[in-house]
Amino acid sequence: MPGQSRNNRSSTSLASRAVTIYDDDETSPLLSSGLIPTRRQVSQWTNSIWKRQLVLLILPVSIVIMWCAVPLRTYPDDPEGNMSNINTLPTAPPQPSVLINFWFFLWFYYGFYNAIALLLITKIFNIYSLNWWPKALGGLISYFIFWLSTQLMGILVYYFTGLEGYRLTWVFLTFCTMTIPLLVAFLVIRSENRNVYRHSLTVAQKTFLSAPSIESRIPASYIRFLWFCVALAIALSTIVTGEMYAEQFQAPRPTPHTTIEGLIYVYSWVGTIYILDAVTDYIVETRVRSYPLSSIFKLYYFMIYFIFYRNLFVRLRSYEQFLVIQLASSFWVCIFHPICMTRTVYRTLVYLFGITRTYEEYKRQVGRGLFLRNLAENVTMLAFLCWVNILYYGPNSKIYPYFKFKDQNWEYSHDVTVYASIGIWATELISNFINRFICKRFLGHHVTKEALKDFKEYPELIIAFVLVMVHILQDMLLSLLQLNFA
Repeated sequence: MPGQSRNNRSSTSLASRAVTIYDDDETSPLLSSGLIPTRRQVSQWTNSIWKRQLVLLILPVSIVIMWCAVPLRTYPDDPEGNMSNINTLPTAPPQPSVLINFWFFLWFYYGFYNAIALLLITKIFNIYSLNWWPKALGGLISYFIFWLSTQLMGILVYYFTGLEGYRLTWVFLTFCTMTIPLLVAFLVIRSENRNVYRHSLTVAQKTFLSAPSIESRIPASYIRFLWFCVALAIALSTIVTGEMYAEQFQAPRPTPHTTIEGLIYVYSWVGTIYILDAVTDYIVETRVRSYPLSSIFKLYYFMIYFIFYRNLFVRLRSYEQFLVIQLASSFWVCIFHPICMTRTVYRTLVYLFGITRTYEEYKRQVGRGLFLRNLAENVTMLAFLCWVNILYYGPNSKIYPYFKFKDQNWEYSHDVTVYASIGIWATELISNFINRFICKRFLGHHVTKEALKDFKEYPELIIAFVLVMVHILQDMLLSLLQLNFA
């Protein structure tokens, strides 16, 4: 019943709502304009399918495409090999036909990518209702200092290490940018004694209370913060792991990847992502107890999985390979979520794992996963179709050799990739329609309506989703850029 559903919804994760309340001392001009939308604004953004597609699909893809389409300043490579600052390590990446202007790369290309990453972390802390910066500095100054410090570290790498030609170097620098706020927030909390109760124990209490009793006086909010740090650290480490995984797949080889190797690449990465997602989801749901953070992390993992999957298409040579890889995925989507949403599965999980959610809350969780999966599918496919053409025909094609559709020994087809990708997207849209129809018709759950309720209840989600999508798409493009600086 509608009233009962709403009551169940109201009782879901009360602690998660407390996490999203912005106290006066936690607000900041850094996020007060535009990045904390009101419920009225979010309602206007999502009240029609076209507006939703514009905000959640077109906007993030447009930001990334405009970023990667700007021509990087390049110079012809020196055939004599006499130019300075060329990577000379034995395992250095192959030399491209052009050299990139380091300063343009640092301040525009990497600088914008780094700024989005830091803004995403700031938004995640904002949703957790905690500022990571010292109050004495304020948000804007702290944000600029941290962004600039990473840029300066890039200059040091360029002049003193010889590691500037490795994409993993720049991914790791951004990883540091995104994790240092965790350390700063930890130190701020410790310095303000927010990790202990304000009233210390007396000598008599310390003498007669047992150690477990004393330990139990650690504030629950501080323990929840530590779990939040663990979940965020796991999520951020996935970016570095994904870059290493992509490096292995792109490594030069005497023969092209077979269909079996493509399947292994896709589904080994799927397994890794699902395990990390399950661990993170468990921590956020049971320890941090934040529904909006759980949604953000789930979209984060879906985006990582799908964007790696999309870029695999460039190394497939025939429609048959596309068909084999996609067939299992589409079939899986059509049956997985409806089966998971049944009462039989719900009762089994209650019996085996003792989950305490009501059935309506459980359906809401499964439906949220389907909505976020569909969102990640559409965003990554649209972005892939845009940049696979822009980076094939455009001025940056020389510094994106992956999109030349050939490696040292084999050539691939741009047309096959584009047409097959459009076909795959069509099958995904059809399978998602079937999936949602089954959920609505036979299980009484409307996926889109529940997602709109989430946006109205947690208006900060929509900005966080856009930042997650932009960051993951940028990270993928950075991992495919071939770096050699003039």
